[in-house]
Amino acid sequence: MTVTEPRRADARRNRERVIAAAEEVFAEQGIEAGIPEVAERAGVGKGTVYRNFETKDDLVAAVQVERVRAWRQRLREESESGDAWAVLTGFLFRAAGRLACDRSTDFGAGTVSKNAELVRERELLNQEIDGLMDLARQQGKLREDVTSADVRVLFGGICRVLSDDGVKDPEVWRRYTGMVIDALRP
Repeated sequence: MTVTEPRRADARRNRERVIAAAEEVFAEQGIEAGIPEVAERAGVGKGTVYRNFETKDDLVAAVQVERVRAWRQRLREESESGDAWAVLTGFLFRAAGRLACDRSTDFGAGTVSKNAELVRERELLNQEIDGLMDLARQQGKLREDVTSADVRVLFGGICRVLSDDGVKDPEVWRRYTGMVIDALRP
């Protein structure tokens, strides 16, 4: 269980530093990286990490919560452009680019989590994507029969295969993402 919001400003800053460091360390080394590496990168002791996150799983979930929130915020901001198709495809291409070089993809958006905050953030992201898809469909740019589950299966499929195969070339990831996008067109 994650410790709730720290009260002191220095404790909040330490928590933020730990999450930022964990994101970097996990992206570079995978989630196999240990708490000592995270603590060192954050410039804090292991005790500080464990005061904020009782388990490594709690830390992994906190990193994911921050990632999903950032994706959702960017989607919301970009949605104001009015071109839902461009926002949706841009999201997929950016996600592919990130996943190509991120060793922590095994705990990406498709993994199952029991962390309530992460589950909620993923639900909110999915709602943003569903809204984009509805608008793209209304704009005539997305197939009528495509659902968010279809996108998740198609995009998640290429992500799983490329990740399992150890493909790190962003161009390869973009190529397959482009194929998924082409399958979504009317």
